[in-house]
Amino acid sequence: MKLEHAIQEALSRCELPLKAAEVAKLVKPVVGRAATPKAVSAVLEALSASGALNSIAAGTRSKPLPLFTSQSLETATAAFLKHWVHASKKEQQAMKLKAKLPAGLQPCFETALDRLVAAGAAFVLPGAKPLVYAHKPQPSELLDATLRRSLQKVLQTVNTVRTPPASLDELIAWLDAAPPAPPVATICAPEEADLRVWYDLDRIRSSSVMIPIPQTFARYQAWAAERGGVADSQLLRNLIETLYINGHLLLEPCERPQDLPDHERALLVPMSLGPPGYSWCWIS
Repeated sequence: MKLEHAIQEALSRCELPLKAAEVAKLVKPVVGRAATPKAVSAVLEALSASGALNSIAAGTRSKPLPLFTSQSLETATAAFLKHWVHASKKEQQAMKLKAKLPAGLQPCFETALDRLVAAGAAFVLPGAKPLVYAHKPQPSELLDATLRRSLQKVLQTVNTVRTPPASLDELIAWLDAAPPAPPVATICAPEEADLRVWYDLDRIRSSSVMIPIPQTFARYQAWAAERGGVADSQLLRNLIETLYINGHLLLEPCERPQDLPDHERALLVPMSLGPPGYSWCWIS
């Protein structure tokens, strides 16, 4: 394998940018004696100049030690931050993390950190000096010794009139307790008899025997809400499709379904021929 290809392949497997010496160590088992420090450095510089790799200024002015990566600068920044944050046993100040980055990556700091937070790979506690955690901390983890003493003083005061008195451990357990999950709404399933009632109500006010399915769905939603539940558009669609296949109702096609809003397009019922059905009526 040529040295150039070996270098590109090695860097593509590495999440973190590497120094030339680290790259040479990786490719030497593959290309052997060709992976001299001088040759590897020359190839890295050439690949960087061509845009195939990114070269990141690092080290000092008197002793520069550039880093190389096949990733974008933002991705490389995120990789450094993730590595440091997850390797640390405690939270770190955001400003100190930024200062640790090579100068060439510092402009990408905010964007890269936002990416990690969005991916759940980091958590930022806002403040005058924002703190970066590997994971969202428990509320009790934010209580230092000073805050715990303050809470204990508060408890001593309120416990004089509280029955039974509360302990600091109980208060901390309450802080860490997850809120109860919101109740899951029950999906109400309509039947053919319900459809007949809704159709009759809409037919009285309509100049046509064909009733739009979205109008029927609105009836379904109101009916479900009265029962403390929610409507499911797929259930209504399936019911109408079954009745259509069994010959109980007629469908009128929608000639331009692409012009409908998404919530109405989801209610269209496939027909045996032509466009899907948009309006319906019973077969007498």
